[in-house]
Amino acid sequence: MRHAADGPARLSIAICSHNRGRQTERCLAALAPLPEGVETIVIDSGSAPEQAETIRAAAARHGARHLRLPTPGLSEARNAALATARGGWIAYLDDDATPWPDWCAVLLRTIAADPDLAATGGLILPQWQAQLPGWWPPALRAVLTIIDPPCPEDAGAAGLDPYGANIAFRRDVLTRLGGFPTCLGRRGRLMISNEETYVLRRLRQGGLRVRFTPDLVVYHEIDRARLNPVWLVGRQYWSGVSEAVMLGALGEKRLGRALRFLLHALLLAPLGLWPAASTAQIGLRCKAAYARGFLRGALGEGSGADTALP
Repeated sequence: MRHAADGPARLSIAICSHNRGRQTERCLAALAPLPEGVETIVIDSGSAPEQAETIRAAAARHGARHLRLPTPGLSEARNAALATARGGWIAYLDDDATPWPDWCAVLLRTIAADPDLAATGGLILPQWQAQLPGWWPPALRAVLTIIDPPCPEDAGAAGLDPYGANIAFRRDVLTRLGGFPTCLGRRGRLMISNEETYVLRRLRQGGLRVRFTPDLVVYHEIDRARLNPVWLVGRQYWSGVSEAVMLGALGEKRLGRALRFLLHALLLAPLGLWPAASTAQIGLRCKAAYARGFLRGALGEGSGADTALP
């Protein structure tokens, strides 16, 4: 690690990984060489033994600190990184993200230029394993964790929120918030999300500055296994669950939305007769799935809503 062993780092970079040894190696390699005052932390979130060894070896090769958690949980892994980080700022990269060569320099420059900044993040460009199908609704590209507006130079003024694949926080501010809520965040195959959205909303509620930085760019590998209607409809279902759980965690009212989504779910119920692998009426089926998910999240049935907030 490049930071001084007896002093704090300016920046800690956390890579949380679950069963993605190859991708973790690639992410670490793209960060090299690290500038002085920057450290990397790899958190293995309950990977299987063979993948866990690959992740450990990758961290050792690149001089990163390595933590292993016994069970999967993205929010838990991010919070573990926060607890051990030495930097004044902590940045999070997904294990399947590849930062541009100037990513670290851009982030350090952004931090230095705005002492009042509490959080920032940037573009997430797709690295396709297979071509995006023509039936995929354009409005749902973002569910693949993509932020690639047509005019990247205007992204900073477009009101975009950073995503967790490419995001950074002032460490003391994130610590005061208690880190990421453990009622949200991926846990193995459970596709609940919105943990970084929760944090960003709390920052803004506290009057703190969040800035989108278009020059802070990563590529995000899009697994071909996601490019099918079964995954997309399921992802929208869990997006609905995530939204409802997040609103509950924030103490916001959900009754009005729940009633509206109940109506949507009832009206769109016949779409459940479509074969899961069909692309017919995919947009409406996604809306129906989101509505069902929101209702489940609002009721707290099996959504993780009973998990304690930090």
